[in-house]
Amino acid sequence: MKVLVYGSGGRDHCLSDKYGDSQHVDKVFFAPGNPGVSYTPKGKRGLIERIPIKDLNEIADFCVDRNIDLVDVGSENPLEEGLVDILNERGIRTVGPKKEFVRLESDRAFTDDLLRKIGVPKPEYRVFDDPANASEYVRNIGYQVVVKANGLAAGKGAIVCDDVPDAEAAIEKIMVKKVFGESGNRVVIEERKYGTEISFFAYLDGMHVMPLKTFAQDYKPAFDPDDKELIDHFGGNLNTGGTGCYCPHKLVSPWLVNRIIKEIVNPTVNAIYNDLGWAYKGVIYFGLNLDPYDRLDVFEINVRHGDPEWPVIARKLSTDLFEIGMAVWDGTLDRITQVWNKQHYVDVIGMEGRSKASKGWNKGYPGRYGKGHKILDLDKIEKGVAIFFAGVDENPEKGLVTYGGRALHVIAGDSTLKGARDKAYRNIELLAFEDHNNNGANCLRFRKTIGL
Repeated sequence: MKVLVYGSGGRDHCLSDKYGDSQHVDKVFFAPGNPGVSYTPKGKRGLIERIPIKDLNEIADFCVDRNIDLVDVGSENPLEEGLVDILNERGIRTVGPKKEFVRLESDRAFTDDLLRKIGVPKPEYRVFDDPANASEYVRNIGYQVVVKANGLAAGKGAIVCDDVPDAEAAIEKIMVKKVFGESGNRVVIEERKYGTEISFFAYLDGMHVMPLKTFAQDYKPAFDPDDKELIDHFGGNLNTGGTGCYCPHKLVSPWLVNRIIKEIVNPTVNAIYNDLGWAYKGVIYFGLNLDPYDRLDVFEINVRHGDPEWPVIARKLSTDLFEIGMAVWDGTLDRITQVWNKQHYVDVIGMEGRSKASKGWNKGYPGRYGKGHKILDLDKIEKGVAIFFAGVDENPEKGLVTYGGRALHVIAGDSTLKGARDKAYRNIELLAFEDHNNNGANCLRFRKTIGL
């Protein structure tokens, strides 16, 4: 069988790698992909091949010409642009929701209203189109809030606020300065919750639901809590795309998994299938909070795998991913048996740190960051440790170089969480991003508290 994964980040590279493990699959195409895949074992032997095609219609042509058996769309933007619809019109099997169904992620207010209507627990919230009204609201409610852009924002559209000035600044940033573009035309202002974050996933096939029986913990703040100098430098510990992850979550238990399925997953999926009438085929991510009083709340729903959650969940999953993908398309998820290994996995993300610019300095991710830094010592990584690439490019002279703020994932497994942490950190410390403007200094940055 031949599979095509559409995307270019670490989650999408990991999807390609996992399909490459299938006993049914002898070729995986990764489009538009990233150059890092050719530096991995599966890339070197041609099992995964990068196809640098971005145009959605050209992707459909490629799939027809090469008789692709299944396409998995990893990222939210091509889903909202209707790639699944285009492929289905050409008779191509897909994993991922149609354009209409992406509204679950791209319209927070719509999803929040749906959850409230069906009684799924979530924090108190209000929706605003006018920044003045939003600011007046946060001045009067008296409790801490999270201000969220209503539309897609690459996983970065939520600003956690400590006080009223924070909230007013977040409203200004999203609605007036439009840092997330048109996604900031509306905001959802939500009660801030305290507790433990849980990333929970389920596959849907249009008729059935298969909740994954383990879950992960994502780390969104850019810095470790004791990185006072960096936090002050950036004006706060900003929430970003994930900076690391571990699996299984320390709270995983049959009791909690059953609670999540009963209180959140089943009512939501029932509403999707029956109230909305959607034949949804793909993945749903539930971002949850479990507070100290054991109350579960939904703070977001996404229509695809998480990043960096999927890389650790995929390493733990022993069920053949191609069999899951075909069951999603065929409507036979009820026949799939979930198999999980007994390992713990930790993903530490290598980010662009402070580097020398042509004039002055780059602060590093999540601020302005440099590009084109050569990635050194990939050949030193221990056997069994996975590297999934995200923001990378290829330079004719330097080879693989950084391109984005989050450049790569280092994922290690072990029989204990401590062992997995030690191995992940031991290996990421072997790597370096060579700062060519600063005498070859290492500008690779990573958080040091993932999994603690």
